[in-house]
Amino acid sequence: MAEIVNAPQRQKCEIWTRVMGYHRPVSQYNLGKKSEFYSRTYFQDIAAENSRLVEKYGQTSLIDAAAGRAQLLLFTTTTCPKCPAVKNWLESSEICYESIDNRQVNFHELAEQYGVQSVPTLIAIDAEGKELWRAKEQAEMVEMIGA
Repeated sequence: MAEIVNAPQRQKCEIWTRVMGYHRPVSQYNLGKKSEFYSRTYFQDIAAENSRLVEKYGQTSLIDAAAGRAQLLLFTTTTCPKCPAVKNWLESSEICYESIDNRQVNFHELAEQYGVQSVPTLIAIDAEGKELWRAKEQAEMVEMIGA
């Protein structure tokens, strides 16, 4: 039997990820969470989608709804503690958006149509009605809009 000379030493690599709002090592997950983690889908076509958007809209921001670039839909509720800050930021940045809150008659139908499960959620919709992106935290919104 041949002896392996200078074989690389292996070291266990701990994988950490976010679950339920905080970061934990996957090794400490229960069986259900481990199963969920290992069945996650990671998107490989981001670069192609970004190229398509740049081709279609140019390098400009996607917030100019009047120019037909994107329509922004902000889902909120009256009891959400984060929603007023997001609304204030959008208004102070002079970003055109449509507010959809739980006082509207069709709120639940729209939330179901767009798959909204938490608020605030900001969704960018293109001229054909296709979702371009969504963000749930103000920091994500700032990053996506580029304001």
